Amino acid sequence: MRITFVAVLVAAVACASPGSTSHPPSTSGVQSQLMAWTYEGVVRQNSVDNRNITLPDGGYRQVFSRWRSFVPGPDGLPGQDAHYVTATSSDGLHWTDEGESPIGYYVPVRLPDGTYRAYASGLFYTSTDAKNWMELGRVVHPELHNPNCRSESGGFSDFLVLPGGTLRGYYNCTVGEYFNIKASEILSATSKDGLNWQADPGVRINPLDGPEIPRGTDGQINGPGDAGHPRVFRLPDGTLKMFYNSLNLCCLWSATSVDGLTWANRKPEDLSGGDADAMVLADGRVRVFVNGGGALPADYAGHSLGENWSRTVSYVYGPTSYRVSLPKPLPLVPGVIAPTHLPVLIEGSGNSVKFDAFAYAGIGGTSTYDLIDGSYQPVKVDYHGSYDPVKVVFKPTSGKPPFTADAVFNWTVSPLDQAYILSFGTLIVADDGTTKQVVPVRYAWTTTSPTNNCGPGTGTPCPPTNCGPGTGTPCPPTNCGPGTGTPCVPPSQGSCTPGTYCPGPPDNCGPGQQFACPSPEVACQKGQPIPSQGCVTAGYDGKPRLCLPKGVDPNPPLICQEFY
Repeated sequence: MRITFVAVLVAAVACASPGSTSHPPSTSGVQSQLMAWTYEGVVRQNSVDNRNITLPDGGYRQVFSRWRSFVPGPDGLPGQDAHYVTATSSDGLHWTDEGESPIGYYVPVRLPDGTYRAYASGLFYTSTDAKNWMELGRVVHPELHNPNCRSESGGFSDFLVLPGGTLRGYYNCTVGEYFNIKASEILSATSKDGLNWQADPGVRINPLDGPEIPRGTDGQINGPGDAGHPRVFRLPDGTLKMFYNSLNLCCLWSATSVDGLTWANRKPEDLSGGDADAMVLADGRVRVFVNGGGALPADYAGHSLGENWSRTVSYVYGPTSYRVSLPKPLPLVPGVIAPTHLPVLIEGSGNSVKFDAFAYAGIGGTSTYDLIDGSYQPVKVDYHGSYDPVKVVFKPTSGKPPFTADAVFNWTVSPLDQAYILSFGTLIVADDGTTKQVVPVRYAWTTTSPTNNCGPGTGTPCPPTNCGPGTGTPCPPTNCGPGTGTPCVPPSQGSCTPGTYCPGPPDNCGPGQQFACPSPEVACQKGQPIPSQGCVTAGYDGKPRLCLPKGVDPNPPLICQEFY
């Protein structure tokens, strides 16, 4: 999974929700111990979409994708000519590259008799050593004539071996499009030979009937979500675990099952990354490999943008002396730029835990920028005309577990830009001098400003309560108009739906902005290139947005990516 914006916020804190049933269970000997995800570090640079298989000697082979060149291509990505490579390891952490995969990118599975099968580009292969492959034939996919499945998955994402040697394959199909982003569900099928497949009845995970797609208090979908790229494996106690992706709540998601058909405990793992690959270690701990835009600051230093956009990071879930979690989302108040507070809970015991924060963004396809004014600052970035979109202050900055800290987010950009930064995996990191835990920051829109970050004694006035969301009266803007030096842009006229033309001038062009608004305006059309003078579409908030051709605007609105 490649993304065009990587935002990462680090602050010495962990990634596991206390008592979350979504986490892998511990072994019986450590059942009463504190459990959490511990950050292990970067496995390799220039690597994404990993798949591993256990070898006869107990080691591992992993296949993954990487760039041949870090010269930015015409698509704006920071590399060109992706190819597929394999590597081997005796411990799952230290890997030796082998070179090109003989069959390209493949999804492997080990059978009970010790032989291997692999799915690659519509073909099925067999092997005795997971290195030399022999083609068995072309796969007849269970959704061969379903365009919603062929375009979304193109094949299988993972396999599970059932008693008797039958294979169950998991794959995705599109179930809708929300905010111009496709949403997919997870389905499954079975096969005796790996070539001919029969779809299983029902749906394994449908994001429309669960928490993967966010909904407002009125029950209506109010943001993009997904259930994609499933990875299924068996835990020591026989329980099945699935990792999968969702745009909602920023993180890797998981579910559990006893039969591989009915999946429960569908929750975010509080672990940043996507396209998970998992291995169960001999002691019962679970190691997960993810596409690692959310690495630590030191991991960015000295690497090209292509490496910083495509690296493999590993975490391990098991016993720890301390655990860090974020009990609630960070609130965003529509139309209000004000400090917001996020409690950080530290459980356990042991050494003092220290906090810090960082955020990175890949902008313009050429560089990686630091977005937070913290202790890690290789470079500053001029983001929408102001330095440091957010400064994060921790009170206290460190302490011995257990204790609770207050992370104060001092924003300098609009709530929409705040959400844009947070939506791509803003993180917090904790360090006790021996281990690090990294937790992504979730956010939620709220109609009221928290009482502890505005009003008397805070230095920040609270927003009015007689206007704004829920009152029927729009509030007058505070960052434009008389006394600000910036003329206000007239509000939009009429009703708009995201992704459609919205009457009224866009609010990211014109007076005080980097680009002039086009005249006459042209509506953006999906599937059509953006004209040289730009086009206009409605943002997720219903307001018009100017979209310019790819590469012209260094900070284009997120919705513009749908027209590139």
